[in-house]
Amino acid sequence: MHDNQLVKKDQVLFTIDQPRYQKALAEAEADVAYYQVLAQEKRQEAGRRNRLGVQAMSREEIDQANNVLQTVLHQLAKAQATRDLAKLDLERTVIRAPADGWVTNLNVYAGEFITRGSTAVALVKKNSFYVQAYMEETKLEGVRPGYRAEITPLGSNRVLKGTVDSVAAGVTNASSTSDAKGMATIDSNLEWVRLAQRVPVRIRLDEQQGNLWPAGTTATVVITGKQDRDASQDSFFRKLAHRLREFG
Repeated sequence: MHDNQLVKKDQVLFTIDQPRYQKALAEAEADVAYYQVLAQEKRQEAGRRNRLGVQAMSREEIDQANNVLQTVLHQLAKAQATRDLAKLDLERTVIRAPADGWVTNLNVYAGEFITRGSTAVALVKKNSFYVQAYMEETKLEGVRPGYRAEITPLGSNRVLKGTVDSVAAGVTNASSTSDAKGMATIDSNLEWVRLAQRVPVRIRLDEQQGNLWPAGTTATVVITGKQDRDASQDSFFRKLAHRLREFG
């Protein structure tokens, strides 16, 4: 595996050194086998004493055999849980791709030591790309879920198509905060000129051929309404703007 490689779901990305986990699993399985045999012996002994009854031995001896059996059964259950955990730890030494996508920011190599909880590799999921447009609040009247959109990546002349998926339900009020008691605190020095706030708009991209732009790419977004815009009707100045973008 190498950086920026396209991988499939469940493909092995890398493997953690396994001997320690294999030994722990072997020990846990040996404990389970031991307690299974011991439980069978104690079950037979308790059953024999229960059948003989108090006519052949005291009630205390019968109760003792039953108690020993229950203790061994609890130990067997504990050993089985330990074995299952050891098996899970061993399975987790093989790191697999959770979905189709591209490996990126690969920070682990053969023989390297990594700590629990640390990030060793990132995976950009295939077919998960979307556009997050920050629209001015004064222009939201023309933005509705289901409306079509044109997306032009920065430095490119290619126009991608998409559909408005959702509009954020709210944004933070920078002029208001809460004090320790939960009461609203309003900034008394409000500016006379207030700029329009930006509201996140999520746009779902149409099916694209391959991954032409990395996640995080900057783009220009135009909402065209309920239908796609007819590019053949573009004015000279709009076409010129697209051409100038190549040199931007």
